[in-house]
Amino acid sequence: MQPDTIEQARQAFLAGVSRFEQGDAQGAEAAFVEALRFAPGRPSVLLNLGVTRVHLQRYAESLAPLREALAADAQAADGWAALGVACSALGQWAEALPALERALALGVAHDDLRLRHSRALARLGRVAEATGAYRDLLATVPTLADAWVELGELHRESGAYVQAAECYRQGLAHGADPTLTTYLLAAVTREGQVPRPPRAYVQTLFDQYADDFESHLVDTLGYQGHRVLVQGLPDTSPARWARVLDLGCGTGLCAPLVRQRAAHLTGVDLSAEMVAKARQRGLYDELIVGDLHEVLADAPQRFDLVLAADVFIYVGELESVFERLAACMAPGGWLAFTVERGTPGSGAELQPSLRYTHAPDYIEALAQRHGFRVGSRFTEPIRQDQQRPLHADYHYLQRR
Repeated sequence: MQPDTIEQARQAFLAGVSRFEQGDAQGAEAAFVEALRFAPGRPSVLLNLGVTRVHLQRYAESLAPLREALAADAQAADGWAALGVACSALGQWAEALPALERALALGVAHDDLRLRHSRALARLGRVAEATGAYRDLLATVPTLADAWVELGELHRESGAYVQAAECYRQGLAHGADPTLTTYLLAAVTREGQVPRPPRAYVQTLFDQYADDFESHLVDTLGYQGHRVLVQGLPDTSPARWARVLDLGCGTGLCAPLVRQRAAHLTGVDLSAEMVAKARQRGLYDELIVGDLHEVLADAPQRFDLVLAADVFIYVGELESVFERLAACMAPGGWLAFTVERGTPGSGAELQPSLRYTHAPDYIEALAQRHGFRVGSRFTEPIRQDQQRPLHADYHYLQRR
């Protein structure tokens, strides 16, 4: 490397450091890229470029320079911290955890890093260690609302509902999202009315679940609700429908089962990521990203068959759903759906699983009130839950 090239690299690097310190992260990134043009592979420049991209929340682009810098200098604590932040933000927990642990061991122990470390342990299924890490963090920083809520989630998932409730209350007291945390608290205490889950919660849940949805749900949990629901359609239902609506279509599991019997097939789901997967099947005539209440209210056509496989458990109360279905279904059309059964008189009830149960008498009352005739109902397993069959009610109602 020529002396003038070395000087150009040094000047660009110093300019990047100065701009970063002045709060101009984009300018800093450009300067570090320029420095690498004169000094390719320089660890200090790569490190600063990676840290800057993490600061810009361009996490995926930060990984390569950070990994290369840390391969050359394994004692760069800020680099390990940045890599841990980037990987945790991307959900790459297996790489996030050792990076965060290395940063903590090298003395970078700020609260956000400790929270991410606790979260990584939880995401990797190391529940006992995660619980201990959250408790240690909250013992020193008891005002971290997210830590309280996430610890509460570990307790809820293990069935320790009293401890979960206390964590949620602490989270609320320290500024946790009131909509989500009130929902979580209601699930474990059965106190307070939460007729619907928070929209953002459901949307985020299934956006994050989209890539692994079918492999986990069908292959791991043995989900069969879509298949049983379609196979159970009454013999009196038509051999072919003009318009079919797949509510909460997800990745499109119902589509191959009804495509040949549907002149027009529409899918609706709140999750854009799920709809993107459904679109790849090439079986739907129309796919809509949106809340089913809003889509049903705006439906310009009438449907002859509406399917909702494992959907209403994430909807809650169904009064408005039935009202809108009654308005957009053709006379004689069929509504087929699954629910987890609740005890008589319980209506739609939020469970600690964060799913709703629906009592048979509640469904029958809705049907009568909104002009549906009860065609048939049966109970069969829908999937595995904690290695045991989880039964669901399969309902078939006909529009009068």
